[in-house]
Amino acid sequence: MSRIARSVLVLASVLLSLAGTSVVASAQTASQTRTWHLEQFDRTSRMCVQHGPDGRTHASYFIFVVSGKWATDLEFGMRDLPPGWTATEHHLPPGSNFHDPDGSITVNGFVGVQGSASVPLATYHAHIWVSDGTVTETLPTDIIVTTESWVDCMNRR
Repeated sequence: MSRIARSVLVLASVLLSLAGTSVVASAQTASQTRTWHLEQFDRTSRMCVQHGPDGRTHASYFIFVVSGKWATDLEFGMRDLPPGWTATEHHLPPGSNFHDPDGSITVNGFVGVQGSASVPLATYHAHIWVSDGTVTETLPTDIIVTTESWVDCMNRR
């Protein structure tokens, strides 16, 4: 192998190792500086919607908790909704929310949802999302469109 080819290979391996180091360092810095977390509940949040004729709508909301401390707005909303449904999108301003000594924590977010009660009967696995623009965390929720009574639906697990 010529001296020039060997020099090029050495230079390339040095540059690749430096680039890899900076990528790893950037990823580590990002995970170390992110100090907020979307709390996961013990059970999936659910909403029961009584299936109805065309024109009838259902509206309600899901709550969520962001814990920790954040220095920028945290955007939030919902995705994977039933067909034609909409959800509010908003933000949590910079702030903090920590567990109290007894383990309790303040609910600091909610997402309003609404849509037609005549969508197909099904369990729709929707997700609340919260994002700082770099990292997005999700929380599963169920929207159940059923002919059951609200009480029977909510008691079914």
